[in-house]
Amino acid sequence: MGADEGDRQEELPVPPYMSMIMDYNVEQLHGFGGLQGIAAEMSTDLEDGIRSQTVDDRKKKYGENQLPEEDDVTLMDKVMEQFEDPMIKLLIVAALVSLALHFGVPNAEPGGWIEGVAILVSVAIVAVVSSLNEYEKEMKFKELSASRPVEEFIVKRDGENVKVPNAEIVQGDVLFLKAGDTAPVDAVYIEGQDVKMDESSVTGENIEIVKCTTGKGQFITSGASMLEGECSVLVTGVGVNCLAGRAEMKNREKKDATPLQTKLEGLTEQITTMGIGMAVLTSLAIFGKSVYMKHLEGDDVVAWFQNDLVDVARVLINSLTVGITIIVVAVPEGLPLSVTIALAYSMKKMLDDQNLVRHLAACETMGGATQICSDKTGTLTQNKMTVVRVMCPGERAPHKIPVRDHVNYHQDVTKLRESLGSDYFSILTEGLIMNSTAAKDESNVFKGNKTECAMLDFVEGMDQDIRAVRQRLRYEKTKTSYDRHTYPFSSATKRMTTLLRKGADMHLHVKGASELVLLDCDKQLLPDGRVEKMSDGVRANISDTISDMARQALRTLMIAYAERPGRGHDKFDEKAPMEEKLTFVAILAIEDPMRPEVPQAVAQCKQAGITVRMVTGDNKATAIAIAKQAGIYTPLTDDIAMEGQYFRQLDGNEEKMTYVLKKLKVLARMTPLDKQILVQALRQRGEVVAVTGDGTNDAPALKLANVGFAMMTGTEVAKGASDIILMDDNFASVVTAAMWGRNINDNIRKFIQFQSTVNVAAVLIAFIGSVISAHGESPLKPVQLLWLNLIMDSLAALALATEAPTKELLHRPPNFAENPLISRRMWCNILGQAAYQIALQLWLINVGFEFFGVQKDDDQHMTIIFNVFVLMQVVNEFNARKLRNEVNLFAGLTRAPLFLAIIVITCIIQVAAVQYMGGFMGCVPITADHWIKCLQVSIIPLPIGIVLRMIPISEPEPPKPKVPEYVETFAREKRLYDPTKAKAGRHAFRGAAREVIQQVKISAAISTLTRAKRGRTTSMHGFKVNR
Repeated sequence: MGADEGDRQEELPVPPYMSMIMDYNVEQLHGFGGLQGIAAEMSTDLEDGIRSQTVDDRKKKYGENQLPEEDDVTLMDKVMEQFEDPMIKLLIVAALVSLALHFGVPNAEPGGWIEGVAILVSVAIVAVVSSLNEYEKEMKFKELSASRPVEEFIVKRDGENVKVPNAEIVQGDVLFLKAGDTAPVDAVYIEGQDVKMDESSVTGENIEIVKCTTGKGQFITSGASMLEGECSVLVTGVGVNCLAGRAEMKNREKKDATPLQTKLEGLTEQITTMGIGMAVLTSLAIFGKSVYMKHLEGDDVVAWFQNDLVDVARVLINSLTVGITIIVVAVPEGLPLSVTIALAYSMKKMLDDQNLVRHLAACETMGGATQICSDKTGTLTQNKMTVVRVMCPGERAPHKIPVRDHVNYHQDVTKLRESLGSDYFSILTEGLIMNSTAAKDESNVFKGNKTECAMLDFVEGMDQDIRAVRQRLRYEKTKTSYDRHTYPFSSATKRMTTLLRKGADMHLHVKGASELVLLDCDKQLLPDGRVEKMSDGVRANISDTISDMARQALRTLMIAYAERPGRGHDKFDEKAPMEEKLTFVAILAIEDPMRPEVPQAVAQCKQAGITVRMVTGDNKATAIAIAKQAGIYTPLTDDIAMEGQYFRQLDGNEEKMTYVLKKLKVLARMTPLDKQILVQALRQRGEVVAVTGDGTNDAPALKLANVGFAMMTGTEVAKGASDIILMDDNFASVVTAAMWGRNINDNIRKFIQFQSTVNVAAVLIAFIGSVISAHGESPLKPVQLLWLNLIMDSLAALALATEAPTKELLHRPPNFAENPLISRRMWCNILGQAAYQIALQLWLINVGFEFFGVQKDDDQHMTIIFNVFVLMQVVNEFNARKLRNEVNLFAGLTRAPLFLAIIVITCIIQVAAVQYMGGFMGCVPITADHWIKCLQVSIIPLPIGIVLRMIPISEPEPPKPKVPEYVETFAREKRLYDPTKAKAGRHAFRGAAREVIQQVKISAAISTLTRAKRGRTTSMHGFKVNR
């Protein structure tokens, strides 16, 4: 992949069939001649399928059902990427200049080449370590993707049903889909029975779509899940020419630089400017000093310039050499290494915390997250519908049913089972088992509609053999007869009905919206098997129970039945029968349980200054109830819950949008467009946004966000668009990622605080020492600078960049993206410690030799100067661990064993360098008394650090952030899954009209029921403003 392509994928043209599927355009379908016209155009026989010998030609003409492979990323590619880093470029330039000056200057000091080589070694270490981690992460994701089992589907070719891998499906194929399948292609419906699909992963609307041969039900979108039934479809788009493939291709675009990357680039520029400035100043000072000394010695300076150019050049080169040395000392070669170590260490640890990091930089970006926009289903909840209440006729209160893994589950379910008579139990379980399309698959897991799966799981929990019941009652269709006919759930009747032949009789089983089914019930079946008339008082009590459950965010379904004696041989009706008066059997309350750790995680986010918003396709009432349980929505604080159709109307009205965003906590009935508008609006206002998603429709929002979290159970398109994959699909893992992100930022800033102190002190000591020295030399030799710049920096990076996070990190506001990398508090620590180090070094150079009892400027004196400087850095590492006002510098050492180990290792190496490596390190052994005195003067930075932290310092307000250009110019008119603007208005109006009509129906039903109790009227709850 070329550089331009990596930055922005070229827009692919939209094929006409994909445009038709994308917009659910019935008129366009008619323009193609309908199903028959498209089949004729693609030379497909709808009865016999395509001819197998045309498969290869179809792949060439229409493309294959797999995306073009991205260029394999090699380890060398990752290595070369590292050299695009400005800091790495600066290091290489500094090293080459240092080497050039050493080898180009006559009579250069022996060992002067070591500094340049040391920097190049440091660059190599950074490049290799960073590349290996990036490459390992890439391979891990590829391994994860490759581990997916190959999906196989049945297609019709040459008149025969043939099973083929997903990748072998071609455009024009007649494809068979069944419950549990995910559509691998775009297609048009041919025929089927009781087909319902969940297109929430594509459209964002969390509703079941009935597929049929008319209207918009004819279109099958890739990525949609088959909930019920089976059907045959005509494939109209594969690979990059289907919606899911096109979305995944868009995911290959790169994202903007992270806040830390931007800050490090700024720091690099500052260091470069400072280093060059100090180098120029030093070179001019040394050269000016040489000229002045010539003048003091009585030489004619003008004649010296005119007649002794060789000597002038020698002095100038010496001055430039010292200046270059200053630049080399100023360059923090340990900084890239510390960033690499921090990110790599955190990535591995985050995997243990169920976060698979796809992009390393996303780790630190989460440290500045100020907003989390979270899905509900599967993230805040367990994505497992569960029966939690059962109300039987004649009982005062519903039975509470714990979740499956609860310690009391079997005890409570057994108690319920024993309270039910055999006749009642038979009718109840018969209705739940036969009036359902869900079933267990080969792996013994329920597949199909999640509500029906919950009901069958409840039945199975009461030791009822579902397969045995279905076999006995002839659930499956046979060649001779079909004893069951199911009328799918209808949005008009809000119920699902099944007719069942039982000998000479016909039984009718119903389940549906409790308040509406109740209107058709005039009797009730008591648990002891008796049937009695339903009085107005009983009806009112049932209505109250339904309302109470709804307020608890429980979805209720009423189970009812009727008998048709002597009508077992009647033909099944074309439409669901509605004329019977039903017998009330039970009310089942179902919920998707909240993950137990979510409320605490949300509370931690609030404490950490992170706003959590819930975005869901559910209705507003359910969304509010769940958000209340999670602690996201608090009406007392004027939180707002809004539906997507009203939220998107705010787009373009900056004043209203800003007001709403301050209070918006729940976005219900949202579409993919709403989610993208929300993310864009937040980012335009300077927020660092994290988004969770699991569907194909979530991919654009995941890419638009600063950090995109995909669910492990999500679509491959969503995973490809994400930065981090949640291995456990858990919101608490998002909070863990935020904690790790803050820890990464802190660890890197700890190292910057440490190294900046070293560099400021070393640069100024080298500058002052060179100016005041009779020979114009730094008191620190090149090999000693190697120890300081490479060994000390590398070990310090390992020590400071690998400290584990704590919950206390969530007790403070986020690391805002526009906050300076080095805070005022850090500058106070850096300059205060550097000032002491410089003062101590100057004292050692001019006076301190008397304290140590050595001769000035002899080898022992120079060794002590070097030794004290190193020991001060070791002590200052304890100071560097604290970035704020913490006075206890030793707090948390127990969770930093690596830090303590590296301190010990550093001290051992320093002792060895001074006592046993004198020839190489430019040192001579010193006595035990000298070591004690070195420690005495080197330990002083500890109390200085405590004093510096007691100085009151206020941090400035961060400036208004710059918004990336692609966020500002987010082109919604080019969105992939949304209808055109003209149609959007019609869709919004129709949706609103349907909502109003449904609310009126439900409100009327509730009013009728409650008036029957005490003559009271009930307000139309659906029209309340939720604030």
